[in-house]
Amino acid sequence: MKKEVGKWWGLYAVAFLLNGCATTSKEGQSIPHPRTGEPFSIEENDPEAPSPATIWASRFGDDTLNGLIEEAFESNIGLDAAKASATAAEAAARISGSLKSPNLLLGFNPAKQQSRFSFLNFQKIETDTHSLSLASQWEVDLWGRLRASHAAGLAEFEAAEADVEALKLSISGQVAKAWFNLLESQSQYELAVDSAHSLEDKVMSLERRYDRGLATSLELRLTRAQAASSKAVSQQRKTQLGNAKRALETLLGRYPSGKQSSEYLLPDMSESIPEGLSSDLVSRRPDLYAAERRLAASLSIQEAANRNWLPSLALTGSAGTTSSELRDLLNSDFSVWSIAGNFGSTLFAAGRQKAERDQAEAIVEGQFANFRLVAQAAFQEVENALSSEENLAKLTKETAIAAEENRKAEELAWEQYQRGLIDITALLDAQRRADESASQLVNVKNQRLQNRINLHLALGGDFE
Repeated sequence: MKKEVGKWWGLYAVAFLLNGCATTSKEGQSIPHPRTGEPFSIEENDPEAPSPATIWASRFGDDTLNGLIEEAFESNIGLDAAKASATAAEAAARISGSLKSPNLLLGFNPAKQQSRFSFLNFQKIETDTHSLSLASQWEVDLWGRLRASHAAGLAEFEAAEADVEALKLSISGQVAKAWFNLLESQSQYELAVDSAHSLEDKVMSLERRYDRGLATSLELRLTRAQAASSKAVSQQRKTQLGNAKRALETLLGRYPSGKQSSEYLLPDMSESIPEGLSSDLVSRRPDLYAAERRLAASLSIQEAANRNWLPSLALTGSAGTTSSELRDLLNSDFSVWSIAGNFGSTLFAAGRQKAERDQAEAIVEGQFANFRLVAQAAFQEVENALSSEENLAKLTKETAIAAEENRKAEELAWEQYQRGLIDITALLDAQRRADESASQLVNVKNQRLQNRINLHLALGGDFE
């Protein structure tokens, strides 16, 4: 029995030595940086560091926002599907990697056979056969074809993992935008309500003045009309607020009941963008990394297709025992073994191999074009956000000045109207300008927040 075990180990020692002699695959093509033309590289993230998909949100100093993003991650069905796809891709990579190693099969085959022979007057003869075997079949990766296929599987797995991070980054951005839209809607509704109350107070004051003969019917009707319009605006703002709440609740996986609390103010965008942001930050973008990994996978598939033309070497071997008696299966006197090799190459396959090469080449060209498109779009998004940031900062400053001046002008107009220095149209016009400026300031603040979110998404995370 020891002699037989030694024979099996010898068989597999030869197999693994041959596996070590297989040639390694050539290095993949370098991918040029779309701006500098230098070889493109992807920064590896520290697995213990906070996710780039969430760390940027802390820049706004809003703890509620951070909690909402985490809630969205836990409830998002699309994220669950992406994680499942990544798990499947990991299993596929393990499957492709297993093809490089020999497989080992243990078999136990009992059999009973009945035969009849004419020269024995059709006498019936029954025979029993029992066999125990350990068999192996292995394709030696002489040219690195299997190794290239495994590399393609690993690259696809890495791309699937990047898809998960890309979706998380997208979800966090959507939640942040929806949250700030909700806060803007809340502020706009409150401004409309305050304006309606202010005009209602003016209506009551004018009614008293009208009763005393100090105001005309036209002045009273114009004020009532603007008060009614202000109430209508407040109802529109209330509808928009409810829609904003339901939009956020849907992103969070909740039932869109419109009960999300929104008693918060829009955060001030006091932190400026650091100067001299490196273009290498874009390389963190998970969608760009996924595109690069799929390009790498297509290059490995092309390499494997090119090596399908080369001859293949397959080894098969088995060792075991066979006997008519079950009790003799562990007896080394009944041992049998075999080993064989097959070295061959396809001569004719109706153009299948050439078609596979053409297909692989076309896929590489498509993936390379896709990578360039993603890279170009990434830099365009960064430049757009940086340019808009400068313009929105100036717009916010000027709008704040306009809002403050119009507010003071509205207060002054009311005082002058009560003293009879201006007519009602000047007063109502000042009120309208103050309301519009206050509303515009809230909107511009949200625009700047939305643009800052776009910048973080374009950079693939935080500024560092």
